[in-house]
Amino acid sequence: MNAPGGAFHFGAELAGQTSRLMLYVLLAIILMTLDHRAGWVDRLHRQAGLLVEPALLLIETPFRFAESAWSGLRSRQQLLNESAELSRRMAEASARLLLLEDLRRENIELRGLLGASQQAELAFHPAEIRQVDLNPFSHRVVINRGRRDGLRSGQPVIDAFGVVGQVDEVQLHSARVVLLTDPDHALPVVIERTGVRTIAYGSGLNTELRLTDLPMNVDLERGDRVVTSGLGGGFPAGLPVGEVADITRPTGEAFARARLQPLGRLDRSRHLLVLETVEPAAPEPVVGEADPVETIDEEELP
Repeated sequence: MNAPGGAFHFGAELAGQTSRLMLYVLLAIILMTLDHRAGWVDRLHRQAGLLVEPALLLIETPFRFAESAWSGLRSRQQLLNESAELSRRMAEASARLLLLEDLRRENIELRGLLGASQQAELAFHPAEIRQVDLNPFSHRVVINRGRRDGLRSGQPVIDAFGVVGQVDEVQLHSARVVLLTDPDHALPVVIERTGVRTIAYGSGLNTELRLTDLPMNVDLERGDRVVTSGLGGGFPAGLPVGEVADITRPTGEAFARARLQPLGRLDRSRHLLVLETVEPAAPEPVVGEADPVETIDEEELP
């Protein structure tokens, strides 16, 4: 059984909750109307943001400081590693220069002992490609230097990376250069690692040279560098020509074959250098050291 007065108490409580709900709804409607007209909520939100922003900045400051410190340490460590690497490379380069200087002095001494002539010097003529031969079977270009600039047929032509070709025909203001890859071109070369001499032939492709006269047991590996041998008198020794791409030893044939990838950018370089061999000037005789002339007394003649 329900306690006396229970229904009345429940009804009174429900009426009170309904009244409060209606009051809250009315208050919400009033506030929404005022906010729509005056923008109070936005103002309150901005004011709250102004109050909260310093706290957020205060909280983020240690994290930003730690990130900045870590970035600085990492950059400093990277700079230290790069500096150490550069120092190591400089030390290696200095050691190599010392070795080269020692070899140069030794070469001069040996030439002096053997009475050999001095090594010829090289002069460089900068040139620019003016025209490219459109014939796909003829790899030739025309440069803007000619006879008036001292060019002559047979001179080597290089770019910043290696040998490009050789001067073929010379006009007064221009010259035609045959590229290494021309099928009619052949260049005496030497394998830098082993000293094996051979001939590099043009293949007709811009990215390939061929070695076709190699012994079957030749010591040759992929990546070996090939340079000019200096034989034939056209090219000085030591100019970079290419790197070995692959080598094949066909069964039943007398010679092995290899493909070279040219180091010179034959299909991309625009600025070239034409090499000219300059013979060293003969040393001038020192005054006072001439050989004495032997005199003959007339009385000693028969």
